[in-house]
Amino acid sequence: MSDKRRPIFQPNELSNATKVSMRTRIITALVAIAIVLPAVIIGDWLIFAVICIACGMGVIEIIRCAKMKYSKALYILGFILAILILLWPAFRAIPNMNKDWRIFDCYDQLYVSATILFAGIGLSAITVITDKNFTIIDACFIFTTIFLISFGFQCALFLRYYPIAHAYPFAQNIRPDTYFSGFINAESCLLLLFVAVGACLNDAFAYFVGVFFGKNKMNERLSPKKTWEGFFGGVFLTAIALTGMALGLSAGGHPVLKGVIDLERWYHVVILSFIIPLVSTGGDLFFSAIKRHYSIKDFSNIMPGHGGILDRCDSILFAVITVAIYVCIFADQAAGGIHLP
Repeated sequence: MSDKRRPIFQPNELSNATKVSMRTRIITALVAIAIVLPAVIIGDWLIFAVICIACGMGVIEIIRCAKMKYSKALYILGFILAILILLWPAFRAIPNMNKDWRIFDCYDQLYVSATILFAGIGLSAITVITDKNFTIIDACFIFTTIFLISFGFQCALFLRYYPIAHAYPFAQNIRPDTYFSGFINAESCLLLLFVAVGACLNDAFAYFVGVFFGKNKMNERLSPKKTWEGFFGGVFLTAIALTGMALGLSAGGHPVLKGVIDLERWYHVVILSFIIPLVSTGGDLFFSAIKRHYSIKDFSNIMPGHGGILDRCDSILFAVITVAIYVCIFADQAAGGIHLP
């Protein structure tokens, strides 16, 4: 018998194609971080503009993924529906706007308009009647996904602005022409960063653990490359990293969200640290199912190595929606909640 023992964890051998793919993904990710991170930190109108652009591109990608020649009216209706859902909190504030109005005043709660949803269903039905290429299945798919995308990005704005409106009420006294306050911006961006970093870390950990140690396929029908080793590795490594990040910041006097996600309420930190990677994986699989159904590899090629906006934001969208609702439920402020006007 040989004296050599096989290592418990035997890394997979990487092909040249895999190495090139990993290098491309890392470079693209660094460029995306360099563009998005300043917007998240500065907040205000800059993050608002970035999210509006991302939402619009997501709508285009979801309509185009079916590879059908739909009429231009469908794109217009899709944009209108997405804008109404994403910007509804701002539209509601128009009657009360004054010279001291700030964008974060609008997104202190989550708003879903039943009127807009009913109008969207009605417009989808009309499009089915007028466009021969647009079936009832297309209508259900596009209406549902546009709502998911636009509401997800509304939740991202909520997570960015909510801490300013509630955790740091003195920010209300800042002049409207003051767009950057080092303390307020650095503190208030932690909530959105906590969620986004969690979703991205889960994706990265699951990818690398899967590449090096993945043996058992998770769901080849939806995502041929995902493995159970990558899934569990991503969830547990992300949970450890997020828990350490949140508790460390809180111990240093910089809680992720004062009164909810801090050292005193460590159980919220632990719960969310596990929830974020779990729902992120669910979001990834959901959009993977869409791609498998329409036989496409990526929603677009705007981000080399990653695909399109939805390829990169799929897990983040599910994470921000879940955490935004969680904050609304458990926040100490009585004003928190989901409203259906």
